[in-house]
Amino acid sequence: MTSSQTQTRSERGSVSRDAGADAPGDISGITGEDYLDYRPVGDGAGVEIDGVPNSRGIGGYPTQDGRKLRDGLFFRSAGLNFLGPHGVDDLHRLNIKEVVDLRDPLEVGQWPYTLPDEIHVDRVPLLKTTMTDHGGMKEVAKGIDMAEMYHDIVFGSAEQIVLILRKLLQDDGHPMLIHCTAGKDRTGITAGILMSLLGVSDDMVVSCYAQSGANLGDAFKKAVLQGLANDEKGVGQITAAQTAMLASPPELMRGVLAGINDEYGSVEQYCLQNGMSADEVAGLRALFVL
Repeated sequence: MTSSQTQTRSERGSVSRDAGADAPGDISGITGEDYLDYRPVGDGAGVEIDGVPNSRGIGGYPTQDGRKLRDGLFFRSAGLNFLGPHGVDDLHRLNIKEVVDLRDPLEVGQWPYTLPDEIHVDRVPLLKTTMTDHGGMKEVAKGIDMAEMYHDIVFGSAEQIVLILRKLLQDDGHPMLIHCTAGKDRTGITAGILMSLLGVSDDMVVSCYAQSGANLGDAFKKAVLQGLANDEKGVGQITAAQTAMLASPPELMRGVLAGINDEYGSVEQYCLQNGMSADEVAGLRALFVL
């Protein structure tokens, strides 16, 4: 659970701030792997959506040219099926207008939710091959190669990822919240590509991604893993492979960024060659970068 999820109800929807941060966007003192402990001053440090772990934005993350990303435009979280009794109030408090659900249809069926009509939900699954084709979520979890899955998402669903980012430029496209089941793989890839496009360094993109494993509380992990683990006698048995599915090792996001650079030369070219215009790139930067 993020630090912001310990806030009182009166603070619901506000951002949590890193008390040790003296200068927003100042990363000059970060050395070695200290970047993994970086927390921005902004909604990137966490927001509260009742019941939903790993809820945060990207606001406050520094760009490589010394600026920072704007709060209140883009949020990411675990599945909204975990919404608590105040969860919809929190979505309204954050003024979220667009939710993009990145889950496979099998996940949507297992963990459904409904939202008020004024919050539009768009389902954009990012798995090129559905979980049903793989024999279901339990079979996928038995021996999934996470690096291979990430590669398939990045290159097999590139047009869908770019389409999601382009939605942000629509009048009703922001504030947007994207989620999958844990809010770390499909969600982390999409958020990471957006952050990189906006000028955030690889280290900061990796840092943001790597926080997910710690942000997913034990109750959430148990709920998801028990949904995946069920032997023929009906007794849940959680495997090491299933547990690994809820980790967020930095090297996975490093691999995503390196793979995009190898194939396209840059994240910007990845976006441009998969449906985004140069004007849209400029528009996103004007919208997000302070």
